[in-house]
Amino acid sequence: MAVEPQDYETNDRNSTGEGRRNNDFDSTDSPASIRREPQIATIRMSESMAGSESPRSIRDYHKGKSGSLSGGGPQKVADSQQQTIMDKYKDYRRVVNEKMAEPEIRKYKSKLDARLGFCLLICLITIATILGIYGFMNLRIHDELVTYVNRTHQIAKELKLAMDANYPMHNETIVDENGRRWMTVEELEYDAYLLEKTHSTLWCLFWWNLGLALFLVPIVLLVHYKYVEGNGFKLVYRIIMGVCLLFLVAQFLYLIHPILWGAAKFPSMLDRLLMESNPRDEYQLVEFEHKYACEFAPHELLVEHRLAEPCIPKMKNSLMPTYTVFLLMFIDLFPFAFAIFTYAWSACMKNHKHVKKARNEANSVKKRVPLTMRQSNNSNGGLNRSTKLVM
Repeated sequence: MAVEPQDYETNDRNSTGEGRRNNDFDSTDSPASIRREPQIATIRMSESMAGSESPRSIRDYHKGKSGSLSGGGPQKVADSQQQTIMDKYKDYRRVVNEKMAEPEIRKYKSKLDARLGFCLLICLITIATILGIYGFMNLRIHDELVTYVNRTHQIAKELKLAMDANYPMHNETIVDENGRRWMTVEELEYDAYLLEKTHSTLWCLFWWNLGLALFLVPIVLLVHYKYVEGNGFKLVYRIIMGVCLLFLVAQFLYLIHPILWGAAKFPSMLDRLLMESNPRDEYQLVEFEHKYACEFAPHELLVEHRLAEPCIPKMKNSLMPTYTVFLLMFIDLFPFAFAIFTYAWSACMKNHKHVKKARNEANSVKKRVPLTMRQSNNSNGGLNRSTKLVM
């Protein structure tokens, strides 16, 4: 009995357990590979089923709301990627800015180390010079004026004891019924205090400025010529600069009071003490006239023809004017303004378009001037070489 080929192929597939879906048979396949295919298919099915049973599903890590999928769709993924890129860019810019800021701060510190010392030294010398000039000018009148105020104060005390209740008790000058102005004891005491306080403060500031200037001269020269280097010396140098700046702050307060306050009050004080109010020490006034070769009440014609000179304007010229005190205050604050300007110039001012344009024009002029000078020298030299002395 003959076996048909179609029945043989069907029986062979049933015996090997092949799960192929097509009906074609390849004669090159080995029986071993045919036997492994059902096992591989079984493993793949088990892995897919295990993944679906895992507690961590797509819903756990896809929290988006857009899209048709439960995980949010591609829009959420794109947004998260863009946010990550922006965060990385911000971190990169922050690191770059920090690296750029460090050299700027170092450059600013080096500029201050090289320039602030000279600035402080010049300011201290200038303030000491102005204070010394007006201090010597004030010496001419200070002692006599203090003596006059003290003697007038003594007269006022005696009058107060003699007149008792009839003598004015207020702290300001009072006009009596006869039109005379009377200075009180307290007012004269304050005048004497202000004169002495202003004079002593002026000379104290003079010696402090002169001493600090002499102390800074060798230190600034050592830093400028780089005789001494190192982090330790830089630290000591910056501490000294800080102490000098603190001194300038304290000096500014003393310039406001009593220097500026006294400079504003002294002119009216002289008029009140010597000309307008009572009591007055006539003996001391005569001494003023002989010493300064002037008169307290000269005739107008004599003053007009310069035959007599009034004492009050001459004495006021020996006092420190208010505009000089304002100049001292400006010089006192100049190192702080210089430090701020140095930082502002390095940070933003030098890169401004107008400043940059002006600097470029200045550099072009500097380059052009030596060239024209060389050309003129060459032309003059050529003429001189070509000229001959004719006898």
